Amino acid sequence: MTGKTPTLLDVVTQAAAATRRDIHTALPGRVVALNAAENTLTVEPMIKQILRNGETVDLPPLVDVPLQFPRGGGFVFTVPVGAGDEGLIVFCERCFDGWFASGNKSAPLDARLHDYSDGFFLPGISSRPRAIPDLYLDGASMQSVDGQTYIRLSPGKISIRGHIEHISNSRQTGNHEQIGDMSQTAGSSHSRGTVSAHSIVAGDIALESHTHGGVETGSGKTGKPGT
Repeated sequence: MTGKTPTLLDVVTQAAAATRRDIHTALPGRVVALNAAENTLTVEPMIKQILRNGETVDLPPLVDVPLQFPRGGGFVFTVPVGAGDEGLIVFCERCFDGWFASGNKSAPLDARLHDYSDGFFLPGISSRPRAIPDLYLDGASMQSVDGQTYIRLSPGKISIRGHIEHISNSRQTGNHEQIGDMSQTAGSSHSRGTVSAHSIVAGDIALESHTHGGVETGSGKTGKPGT
């Protein structure tokens, strides 16, 4: 300090400030590259470092950062993270290399604390320019950012927008109302109930207007359908 001899309090204060500068907790980050096979990323911190002389410098990209998604019970919810995506880098208290490599309890393999080397990446934390337009506030929404494709849950209702491809069997309890055409390209249709339709066409023959030629009128009735 200029003009006077530093006191013990000055020294302790400066030492505490220097220590705090090396305690890393969390920073916003942007994805540079993805290693899909390892579920790890190269991420650049988006907040610059301030040197003691006041100069600001870019922090170097962080490599082999584990990518994290909501997961549990044998299920996981993923999104297609790629270069340019924003998120939050969370730094652990201790070195987690041993645990990360084995999945088992491990003593810290390095004495470092709150270090840039021990970060996880949580996608989805975004800056103001990437705010979600037309934020849905009437329930829960899983959607594309532009809102053109979604699954939305509101009280007593589920709304889906977008093409649906269903692989496997399907079972429905309740009524089904369809607006639009239905096309079946393979297999057979079976019903144990009554099928009602405004018009039924088999081949090019419409049931309600179909007639048979060479038939004499009379009081008799035709027999039951035969095989």
